[in-house]
Amino acid sequence: MRARRTRFTTIALASALTFGLAASSAGTSATAAESEAVAAAPESAAGSSIASILDASVANGANGSYTVSWTGLLAGAQMTVYASTDPRDPARSGTKVATSRSGSAVVTGLDPAKRWYFKVVPYGAGYGVVAATRGVGAQGALNTRDLGGYRTEFGLVVRYGEVFRSDGLGKLTEAGTAKLASLGLDGAYDFRISGEAGSNGPNKLPAGVDSFNLPISDGGVLGVVIAAVSSGDPVKQQEILGDGKAAKFLEDVNRSFVTDPAKRAQFAQVLKAVASGDTVLFNCSSGKDRTGWMSAVILTALGVDRETVYRDFLASNDYLKPAIDGTIAQMVASGALQDPELIRPMLGVQRSYLDAAFDEVQKQYGSFDRYLRDGLGIDAVTLAQLKLRLLTI
Repeated sequence: MRARRTRFTTIALASALTFGLAASSAGTSATAAESEAVAAAPESAAGSSIASILDASVANGANGSYTVSWTGLLAGAQMTVYASTDPRDPARSGTKVATSRSGSAVVTGLDPAKRWYFKVVPYGAGYGVVAATRGVGAQGALNTRDLGGYRTEFGLVVRYGEVFRSDGLGKLTEAGTAKLASLGLDGAYDFRISGEAGSNGPNKLPAGVDSFNLPISDGGVLGVVIAAVSSGDPVKQQEILGDGKAAKFLEDVNRSFVTDPAKRAQFAQVLKAVASGDTVLFNCSSGKDRTGWMSAVILTALGVDRETVYRDFLASNDYLKPAIDGTIAQMVASGALQDPELIRPMLGVQRSYLDAAFDEVQKQYGSFDRYLRDGLGIDAVTLAQLKLRLLTI
């Protein structure tokens, strides 16, 4: 657990919460998947840095390098870039790694086994912008991501290094486990049922990380895929998965996340852990459905706009693309699958899946705030703690 809040930040956030930081259920779904580079909001709403720097982003480069880019109002202003494994304030805890007037800098020589956070600071200023890559880069778990860096509709930003989402961690390499160890996790929450964990292996967690099994059924997704593929019969595959049946199946699964009391209780436990101050990671098998809804709940509760929530959800298609393409290619090569498009909806995500869950929230509760309160048991105090914990200015 990390104490990351100055008195000024706490007062400022409390004021923002007082003037209305309610979760929003308005908005439309995104049409494009997320890129690896992640923009971050300015750390302060006042000060000389705001006149110089508006946002920053970080992208992975060749040979373990990072490209840190920024935009500002003053072209050619000198910026200093700091790097640290501590997301709280890389300028204080880290090392100066670059100085530039060009709007970007390539950073090399950082330990690849660790998770790095960057801060871009205008010359002579006390304020700056913290940024990091969205993907953690844990080998063996393609869909491990940081939920930090997203802006809310009220101008605040989700803190980096506090909440992580992932696919199964049973196939982590040594390098992947080392990267996970650098996240400073307190707890890891596994939504997989016993059969999934048995076939893919239990999560490989660093020493000292508490492990919690919160099984949430995937609605038999794996069974549907196995039944269709093992038949080897194009007619039967079409019968099981064709004409939108595959997508409809996953839409129903996402609705069940809202309607099933047992599933709601599991999601609520993670929310309460985050609100209590724990640094957490949650996962399922692919990190796209159960994990996707958990992420959507957290971001929406914090006031992140719906378009951004959808973008985070749909990004699983990008992170899982190598695995999805490899699985389909293997099925086609073996002759088990004639039409790869039949199986693709089961292996990735679509906007309609998240639509189904949000539509069910509206149908059952009338608003997302009431879903939090009545469906998940998140009272006003817990919601305020969650926002104070995860939002910064």
